[in-house]
Amino acid sequence: MLTPDQIKGLNLEPSSRCNARCPFCSRQQKVRAYGRHLITLAEFKRLPAAMLRGLQWINYGGNFGDLCTNPDFVDIVAHVHALNSAVVMGGDTNGDFQDAAWWTALGGAYGRGALGFCLDGLADTHARHRVGTDFRQILRNAAAFIAGGGTAYWKFIVFRHNQHQIEAACRLAREIGFERFYAIASRDYDARLQAPDIYDVTLKRDLFHSLAADGDPARCKPLHKGSIYIAADGTVHPCCQAHIMYITAHNRRFGFIVPLIEKHRESINFKTRPLAEILQGPYFQAVFAKAPHSAYCRLKCGGALQAVRREMVIRQESFVPTS
Repeated sequence: MLTPDQIKGLNLEPSSRCNARCPFCSRQQKVRAYGRHLITLAEFKRLPAAMLRGLQWINYGGNFGDLCTNPDFVDIVAHVHALNSAVVMGGDTNGDFQDAAWWTALGGAYGRGALGFCLDGLADTHARHRVGTDFRQILRNAAAFIAGGGTAYWKFIVFRHNQHQIEAACRLAREIGFERFYAIASRDYDARLQAPDIYDVTLKRDLFHSLAADGDPARCKPLHKGSIYIAADGTVHPCCQAHIMYITAHNRRFGFIVPLIEKHRESINFKTRPLAEILQGPYFQAVFAKAPHSAYCRLKCGGALQAVRREMVIRQESFVPTS
């Protein structure tokens, strides 16, 4: 049985809303309805305070939305920090929503950890991938976050149309006050958003297949890392892959998760059910029983994950003095 006091890491989707229209985003791959959801501060406070005090890390990401579209997000972060000043916070954002004052307040509340701002190029190329976002506004908001006391890094997805701008973007990141810059390969490419031709890149899905060792065990995250995923609609899952699979149904090898969520989804929502009841309920128990025998789970949560992440990086630089 899994209990809240065993949870040391929390992946949270604060909102399913997003103001951007990135072509390769999971938002474009839905096969099931997933509406405009967000987690309010009042709802977030339903999570056990004792669990939040014991967290080692919390990551604000999500499969389908951006944290900056949740008006309560600053208050949620402040609530976590008030309970647990040692927790390491992470996440990423397109940074294009809310005003500078909001971002300054978020920087003041963020505490330990860092927030990634996704800027795929410079002013003339960024919105080709991050459709509907404004490069200069994102820089303004990132600068406000940093000025408020937050630590930020610049995440740059490399395409053929922006590959020549990596060096200039890295210099700009240093000037603005980002702590780190890294450029990575895209999850996909097409005729409009082409792969770079001055770097060798391999798609993430192909990297998993090439780097995964035969017989890699599936290490289900709640059991082995003490982490869970909470979606903006309130449903609680062992990992983000479970939720994204249910909404996008993109991989048959993880197909066992779809009927499980369909069967139990009314009883795995922390907005209406106690978290302890969900963690000890039939949905989590069924996943724990099936995951070790799933080829998809072995692939995604086996020994290849860290190697895949390293291979995706094209360029990285830290601006923090080493001495």
